Amino acid sequence: MSIELGRLVIQPASGKPVPPEWLDQKTLEVCRSVLTSIGVDAFRYAGYSTGRYGEHKSAGVTLRFTSVLTGEPAYAIFNVDLTRKRTTAGGKAGAPLPAGEFRVGERSRFYKFWLSTGLPLPERMQRFHKCMGKLSSILLAGAVSRDRLEAQSLQPLTITADQVRLAVLGHKEGTTWAQPGHKKGTTSGHKETAPAQSLRGLQRNQTTCVANHENKLTRRCDNKALPNTPIPIHRPPQEQSMDEWLEAYSSN
Repeated sequence: MSIELGRLVIQPASGKPVPPEWLDQKTLEVCRSVLTSIGVDAFRYAGYSTGRYGEHKSAGVTLRFTSVLTGEPAYAIFNVDLTRKRTTAGGKAGAPLPAGEFRVGERSRFYKFWLSTGLPLPERMQRFHKCMGKLSSILLAGAVSRDRLEAQSLQPLTITADQVRLAVLGHKEGTTWAQPGHKKGTTSGHKETAPAQSLRGLQRNQTTCVANHENKLTRRCDNKALPNTPIPIHRPPQEQSMDEWLEAYSSN
């Protein structure tokens, strides 16, 4: 089990396929458990808006997120263009685009961010507004100061299978992890090119009230039930906890 490009990936040792109904219901719970165990936060896309920001009224798009661990809001701002590039039936060149629409170039930070997600590109560079909802399918990580995510650090969350195994199955205690390439000790600003910011989202979270889901696997004693020990009841996957499901697969 791992998190690749912001998506949960499960490959059971038994080779059996993961029950889709269980995966649909448990993906967020499993990811939250892994993040809590490792001490890492991630963010889920919640929506976007366009506008002009700062003293110079620079055009930008604001992406809104919520923390997976705490539910607290966060946002990131990317520089974009809010005017038409050429004259069309919809309007003259230089005229404002309709509300919610924006245009980016192939050298823009937003375009590079989108490529990093592995999501399909729109047919035109000013049609990103039609596929923004696809961001909700992945978990993202980045340097955050207060409630602002640094745009240049925003990227899909990646946690390896070994890191998940150590965290969820409890093979080793005290293991910590942080996604590389981020910096600390900075302040928040209002432009995409603001200084690097502190990585609150990727540091150990000691104040979160999310329950720790780590449980030790129950040992089996020669497949014989001990006296006064109730016979285990096999519940359907959608009613099983993550540990119950992982134990069932690891025992096959």
